[in-house]
Amino acid sequence: MKLKLTALFIGLLAIIFALLPWLFVQVADWQKAFNQLISENLHQIQAHSSTAGLWLIFAAFSYGVLHALGPGHGKFIIAGYLSTHESQLKTSVRLSLLSSLMQGLVAVAATSIVVVILNLSSKYFKLSQLWLERSALILLLLLGLYWIAQGLKSLKKKQSFRITSIQSLPKQIGAASPFRYEQGKASQVQCSCGHQHLPNDQQLKQSGDLKSQLLVILTIGMRPCSGAIFVLFLAYMLDLYWWGILATFAMSLGTGLMLSFFAALVRYARNVATRLGHWYGLAGSNQKGEAMIKCIAGAIMIFFALSLLYGTMGAVTGGAALFGG
Repeated sequence: MKLKLTALFIGLLAIIFALLPWLFVQVADWQKAFNQLISENLHQIQAHSSTAGLWLIFAAFSYGVLHALGPGHGKFIIAGYLSTHESQLKTSVRLSLLSSLMQGLVAVAATSIVVVILNLSSKYFKLSQLWLERSALILLLLLGLYWIAQGLKSLKKKQSFRITSIQSLPKQIGAASPFRYEQGKASQVQCSCGHQHLPNDQQLKQSGDLKSQLLVILTIGMRPCSGAIFVLFLAYMLDLYWWGILATFAMSLGTGLMLSFFAALVRYARNVATRLGHWYGLAGSNQKGEAMIKCIAGAIMIFFALSLLYGTMGAVTGGAALFGG
């Protein structure tokens, strides 16, 4: 049964990759249509239409879903993280939603400060977008370096101390002993006072994952969605700025939910790959293989970060068009 499900999943992935070029073109057309719908509903709200507000939120949410379907650096980063880190489904969903919410917050904050509060021209707003984009790419560079450091640390990590004879253990291996014997290994977890003075491997791993997750959220969130900027600008010009903010967060929610679905697919694909590795007798090299994949993923992140940073040096509009938002 598991073999059939795995084959079905691989077949579905092949179909999805085959349809990607058509899907990207179609998503771009749908986004234009929903942009027009958002504009129409904002004008209807200005004309005191009773239902236009609900339609605006629906259109913004739908735009967010479509935005997540298209090519984007958010999916690239989340896929990289979930491919190289063990994570539960709720962690994947939380990471996707927080990243999208961060994008909405940055869009609202940037527009509010530059346009609403300081009342600067669009030229200065484009300049602020450029530096936000550069900040996101610098964070992407740091994320790649951090993953490589994690991978190299795992590769250099020594094997746990193994017990060859039961006589080598302390005589009192009970409450007074600082050692615990488990599956042929002894590990120091606490001293005789009953307190843990050093973090164990699981706690260190969780700490590293939290740092990676924070970098992922900041890297994705620092580059605001172009659709959100459009909504906020139009709403400000129509004197409906609060409606623009509501629409932006509806857009972020749509993007976050779609990214959560994508994250669940990536997580399941990783589990399938791990299971296939066990079937082919690769379980023993699992830890070293994960460390190598983490180094490779980090190197790819660094390559794209440097390439796109170089692209931002030439044009005021920024150079991350490759990943589209």
